[in-house]
Amino acid sequence: MKEVIDINNVSKYFGKFKALDSVNLRVMRGQKVVICGPSGSGKSTLVRCINRLEEHDKGDIKVLGNFLTNDKLCLAAIKSKVSMVFQQFNLFPHLSVIENLTLGPIKALGISKKEAMERALYFLERVKIPEQAFKKPNLLSGGQQQRVAIARALCLEPEIMLFDEPTSALDPEMIAEVLEVILDLANDGMTMVVVTHEMGFAKKAADKIIFMDEGKILEENIPSNFFKNPKTHRSKKFLDQVLNH
Repeated sequence: MKEVIDINNVSKYFGKFKALDSVNLRVMRGQKVVICGPSGSGKSTLVRCINRLEEHDKGDIKVLGNFLTNDKLCLAAIKSKVSMVFQQFNLFPHLSVIENLTLGPIKALGISKKEAMERALYFLERVKIPEQAFKKPNLLSGGQQQRVAIARALCLEPEIMLFDEPTSALDPEMIAEVLEVILDLANDGMTMVVVTHEMGFAKKAADKIIFMDEGKILEENIPSNFFKNPKTHRSKKFLDQVLNH
């Protein structure tokens, strides 16, 4: 297995606040990594540093063999291979679903409109909403909109998918449909890093679970061990709170 993300001694500050504190993490090709922890623990900041939405202050991040720097060519190369799905769907309201999906591939990858349409329809099928292709996003439920956002990310044919709490803005009954789509991708071998509080999903999908608190990785474990026998008091307390509510 080849290493596709290598985070080495990375720290990140917001003013005087240390959001990430000497973080080390390796992700191999095809691996599914779930990052969990209490709010404000640095999970989202870490994921946002992987595709340079946030710039780290210390240490090194290597993605697909390239060090993350301010070099525009290097960043463009990485961003074309790494797609991210956010809490909010960020769909263009004035465009139809299919136009939302074809915009990126046409502009960023330079493919023809015909090929972009075929790709978009294929991925709408993958996320199980092909019938919504020509509707505007506001006519879709939250769960459907998030599935469109996932299809949009897939249309760029990334090598790595990052998910930042993809279900936290959804009503409870819509969470399962989105997690099912992400689980399908995981089963197909997509490399993914997922920030989530959904521990049932973590049990099913993750190869590795990372527990963070106060900007540090306190535990790195396989799911069976993490849930049965967490290594730290803080991860045990977190699991007690999450699993018993």
